[in-house]
Amino acid sequence: MKHLSILLCVAFAWLALGVRAHAANPPETGGEPTVRVLIFSTSGSATMATTTGFRVLAEGVVAFESARGGTVTAYRDGNDVVVRHDATGQSTANEEGLTIEPAAKPVSVAGVWYPGSIRALPRDDGGIDLVSMVPLETYLEGVVPHEIGEPGPEAYAAVEAQAIAARTYAMSRMKLNRNKPYDVESGVMDQVYRGTEKRGRMATAAVNDTRGMVIMHKGNLCDAYYCATCGGHTSDIRLIWPDRPSAPYLYGRRDRESEGDNFCATARNFRWRYSFSGRQLGETVRRTLPVALGVDEDDIGELVDVNVKERSASGRVQKLEIVTSTEKFVVEGDKIRRVLMLDVAKGRILPSTLFDVEKVMNGSRVGIVSIAGGGNGHGVGMCQNGALGMARKGYSFAMILQHYYPGSELKPGY
Repeated sequence: MKHLSILLCVAFAWLALGVRAHAANPPETGGEPTVRVLIFSTSGSATMATTTGFRVLAEGVVAFESARGGTVTAYRDGNDVVVRHDATGQSTANEEGLTIEPAAKPVSVAGVWYPGSIRALPRDDGGIDLVSMVPLETYLEGVVPHEIGEPGPEAYAAVEAQAIAARTYAMSRMKLNRNKPYDVESGVMDQVYRGTEKRGRMATAAVNDTRGMVIMHKGNLCDAYYCATCGGHTSDIRLIWPDRPSAPYLYGRRDRESEGDNFCATARNFRWRYSFSGRQLGETVRRTLPVALGVDEDDIGELVDVNVKERSASGRVQKLEIVTSTEKFVVEGDKIRRVLMLDVAKGRILPSTLFDVEKVMNGSRVGIVSIAGGGNGHGVGMCQNGALGMARKGYSFAMILQHYYPGSELKPGY
């Protein structure tokens, strides 16, 4: 763990020019945007349920409506998307997709209740995408509790910081994906959104208290990435995702004060260890390397050794060499987590790339591999457990965001 223990203490100054210390009186806003969230995707049919009346629109025009609730099924008929009210048999079809608007209460999809209307859109494979159309602030009420939970009043500033980061992320994706069928997905690829599930008073209050506030850098919305636990140092986006746009506020920094413990030191995954036999790890990389590097499984051979070839300034493994009986493979950046999977069948990837490799050789081949590391997630941007630690030390949400997105400022987004 020597690479995890050599992170230096560097003092940082809080720059809060133009940043309000509290948002109890939110800025005047107008035109709250609607975010389009992909909540369900299937190559077959999709079923929704309502407890109130609803209407179905085709290209903005009411095709049919019902005063009764019940199940509604969306399916494909050739190029058309068809929506049928199962109780009455009413249906309509349209090539561009259809919109289901409930009269009052949310619509249930796969057991989750979603506020707002839902669009049933055609997929290229002949299936259906369900896209929730929901006001941004309502969407955030369904994101924040899943991303940071309800940690208690002493950590309220972290929940506020999470609300602002989530709002900023969503608005940046709305701008980026404005010509696509949806802005964000409802899972970990973007932000976890589960409609009305797990909504709590603290998360809702944090969304309301920071209404409309976003993080900006030089007049542009920040790419407000965040992760669960950075392990002591956030990542440099240029090394983790070299194919994505970079900015100075995402170059990585130490996650502590000039003196003292790391802000995320109490997190469950601050430090971890996983061990494998050489045979186990060999079976894993035979399945993961073809996906990560686009190589043929037959060309991989038997595992011989695993070596760290390069690290970033944060201590993360930047290049990992996997030596097999046929060839040497070099895996870089965040792909390393998807090659050293903990459970291929369940899709469990390595928590982070902040790790050391400890080996016991069996002759010329590795017999046991222990991966000892820290952190959980890609490490780019705000560390959620670090934000919680900062809040409990008395830092405001503005200070938290300035620490994780240095050089940024808070401004009204709308």
